[in-house]
Amino acid sequence: MGGRNGGRTYQNSGSGWVYDTLGHIVTNAHVVDGADEVTVKFSDGRELKAEKWVGDSVTDVAIIVVKPDKPLPSVRFGDSDQMQVGD
Repeated sequence: MGGRNGGRTYQNSGSGWVYDTLGHIVTNAHVVDGADEVTVKFSDGRELKAEKWVGDSVTDVAIIVVKPDKPLPSVRFGDSDQMQVGD
């Protein structure tokens, strides 16, 4: 992530998770706040430039959208109807 502050360029970093195979990524809003461009680096070494991103400073949640050339590995959600106390 990068931006400009008083004419100086800065770089920021953070973590996130891939919501779906199409390239929607969830991270913290403070990670992308004020960024002029966002690049997502994956553990396999791939880097994808974000097409767009939006963050909410109240909840500190942001969504980043990238366009992968192949489906991205994403989190699998469980069945909340199957949850039990302690899960």
